This record gives sequence, C-alpha cells and structure tokens, in this order.
Amino acid sequence: MKELRLATRDLDGGVTVLDLDGALDRRTVADLDRMLVGLADRGKLRIVVNCEKLGSISSEGMGVFLSHLIKIRKTGGDIKFCNMRDEARTVVSYLNITKLLAIKDTERDAVADFKKAAPAKEGAKEGEKLSITIEERGPVSVLVLAGFIDRHTIELVDKTLKGLLEKNRPRIVVDCAELTYISSNGMGVFISYVNKARNMGGDIRFCSMRDIAKTVITMLGLHRLFEVFEHRDAAVESYKGK
Repeated sequence: MKELRLATRDLDGGVTVLDLDGALDRRTVADLDRMLVGLADRGKLRIVVNCEKLGSISSEGMGVFLSHLIKIRKTGGDIKFCNMRDEARTVVSYLNITKLLAIKDTERDAVADFKKAAPAKEGAKEGEKLSITIEERGPVSVLVLAGFIDRHTIELVDKTLKGLLEKNRPRIVVDCAELTYISSNGMGVFISYVNKARNMGGDIRFCSMRDIAKTVITMLGLHRLFEVFEHRDAAVESYKGK
C-alpha cells in the first residue's frame, strides 16, 4: 500500500503549494490534517494543493479538506486544487462538491486565481446571525436553525456538529424552517460531517427547507447526498429501525 508524502513550497504573494504524493485515505488523512493545521497556525492561508502525484483520494480525504476549507475561507484564505487526476475528479463528482471547490488545470492557473480573488468583506451585518437549538427526540438530535448560515456563522455549525459526534449522537435532523439563507460554504460544513456520522451508524438529514435552501442543495447536486423531508416528524421517524 502506497503511503502519502507531503511537501510544501512557498511562492510569491503569500501562496503555499502543498504537493501530495501517494494515497490519501483513512490511513493517511491524519497526516494531511496535521499538515493543514500547521499551515493555518503559521498564517499560511492561501494554499494550492498540487494533485499531480496523488494516486487516489477517498471521501474521508476530501472531508479533511472540506473541514479546513470552511475555516480558512472564514479567515479570508482559500484552498485551491490543481493537476487533479481522473480518479480524484471522480470522487469529487461522486460527492457532488465540484461547485464548492476551486479546481484548476495547472499550478500556474491556481496561483493566478488568488490574485483575482476579491478581498472578503469584514464583519457580519446585524440580523445575519444564526441561532441553533438542540432538541433531543430519543436517539435523534434535532438541530433547529434560525437565521443565516454563511462564512460568518459556519463556525457555530461546525462546533455544534462536532459536539454531537463527540457525545456519540450521530443521528441528526436539521430543521430549516427558520433558516433564511445558507451559502455553499455552509453546506460544506454538513458535507464534512456526514460521512463521520454515517460511519458511526447515523446520518445528517434535513427537513422543512425553504425555497432558497432547496435551491442551494439542488444547484450543488446535494439532493443525492442528503435526505430531505417535508416535516420534522417524518425526518425523525426515518431513523426508526436503523
């Protein structure tokens, strides 16, 4: 079995290239996670992942990237991919996350894309906040969302989902009746946790979605990844017998 080798190169403009060589799967995701944590701790938030020598990547591997991508974008950085082989593109396509990622043909294109990126606006507007209430329905945890999920509020979603899994509560229903907006980055948080929940015998399922949230899920192709129910009771009941 081929191991994963990681190396970094610092380029002009504050861009760091992360070269991957080998297989990125459940045996090696911890190495990637440590590397990305280290880069963030050193303030290296403009990252290009060169996949030219990446032999294979699993859904767990993409989950690590998504988890860090959300946090890095929140602080004004980004992770862009280049030289992605067909196998890796197939995994990205299967997970329906192509619209969440910046994938370029060459390293030069990925580096140049940072120069074109507009600076992020600072601060969240009043009224664009998010509240999350957790209601326990037997073995099912219902997250009742109210407000906005965007780059300003995704950290709260991330913290809440992480907390539930740490408490061994992987059966999750997300009630979106009072959710007025969700961005593609917001959906990325749920994508980064759904495989973890399923590996623990649970899932993340949605209910009571407004049109705007349904549009985001449909646009990103995520209706094939997540189950969506009209009402909370139906979503909770769907876990019976699981």
